[in-house]
Amino acid sequence: MKTSNNLSLTGLLGLAVRAGRVRSGAEAVKESIRGGKSRLVILAMDASEGTKRSFKNMADLSGVPVLECHTRLELGVCLNRAPRAVLSILDRHFASGMLKKALR
Repeated sequence: MKTSNNLSLTGLLGLAVRAGRVRSGAEAVKESIRGGKSRLVILAMDASEGTKRSFKNMADLSGVPVLECHTRLELGVCLNRAPRAVLSILDRHFASGMLKKALR
């Protein structure tokens, strides 16, 4: 699922980060998906095709929804870190809220 840049989605992502319910970076996200802790995977729109394909396949096999939004730089700014191509949301309430906002 793709979405345009959405400020309310960014705000909700910021809350999830402050609550400690976000993992970022390829290895941390893979670990959260494999461990069954991931409730939503967020991919940057400018992530490489290989990265997108890899995480979409992994998430599909685990039944985790995937949201494609923002750029790597914007995701990194939300986390107060370097640019990130992939994030994992660990809380089901944050994940459902983000999906609802993305569908608007």
